[in-house]
Amino acid sequence: MLRKLNKITIYATLMAGMPLIASTAQADAIADFYKGKTVTLVVAFGAGGMYGLNGRIMSRHIGKHIPGNPNIIVTHRSGAGGSKAANYMYTAAPKDGSYMAELSKDTAVAQVLRPKKLKYNAAKFNYLGRMMPYSAVFMVWHKRGIRKWQDATKKEVILANSGVSSHSYLEGAALVKWAGMKLKLVKGYRGAANMYKAMESGEVHARIGAWFSLKAKKPQWLKDKKVDIILQTGLKKAPDLPNTPLLIDFARNAEERKMATLLELGSPVGWGLSMPPGVPKARVKALRTAFSKMLKDKAFIADAYKKHSMVDGASGEFVQNAVNRALSADPKLVKKIRGLAGFK
Repeated sequence: MLRKLNKITIYATLMAGMPLIASTAQADAIADFYKGKTVTLVVAFGAGGMYGLNGRIMSRHIGKHIPGNPNIIVTHRSGAGGSKAANYMYTAAPKDGSYMAELSKDTAVAQVLRPKKLKYNAAKFNYLGRMMPYSAVFMVWHKRGIRKWQDATKKEVILANSGVSSHSYLEGAALVKWAGMKLKLVKGYRGAANMYKAMESGEVHARIGAWFSLKAKKPQWLKDKKVDIILQTGLKKAPDLPNTPLLIDFARNAEERKMATLLELGSPVGWGLSMPPGVPKARVKALRTAFSKMLKDKAFIADAYKKHSMVDGASGEFVQNAVNRALSADPKLVKKIRGLAGFK
């Protein structure tokens, strides 16, 4: 009887240790894959804006939290309001875990509004997490004389955009309809740096761009009052812009408010990293863990604030839920927004 009990005890002890052995073996396999490897981080916009800045910051820190400590390099695939990079990651990028991306916050919203034009399904990306939420402002070059939003209802404002799928284009179309603003929506600008140059040269008057990008890249503009901030986007006001109206405030009824909310669902997605569909689940899990560790890394946080960015992170599961919320939008609202933006 004693010998039988001993056998049972030994068997139970061995079985209890199996998950730990399997977990260790799995971690070793992931470390073996990434050791000595170069991982490519694809940024959906140019190097001169907040996407470029945050992409570089994350590239400097996430590698040390990934088993095997791979080298991270940054490449840019800008165009079509971020859709060019999303299409590439979905259809052409390697699916082995050697590619990650900083996609547009509006990847899901763009898919909802232009499903036949895009080659990806936002729900199938593997979201690793968010570095910070997105908050943008409508900035107008001082020479145009648009000091408040009401002035834009009397004088034309040429608004720079990357493409028709971009949040700026969609929000501009909404402001024309809801607020009666005289906006000329011009597309084709690849990233914030090109838009800033166009504003300085007089080629365009304004852009809707990240508040943190403006503060980080053009602090002198704010100090010298080179731009006027007439409104802001997102689901809630930036702490340092308490008196600047939100886009959602221009909705004239409950239906338009729901439409505005849909347009702003990219805000909680913000700036973060994802991987294409098809990456082995164990590697996705490992990189989600790495991203979470990076968010708590004091060196990473210090680097972000030193570069005039910030850290207000969220998990990959949180981002996935935000994406799914956008993808489950009411088809009637989607149809109205498509009509508002002139999509065919």
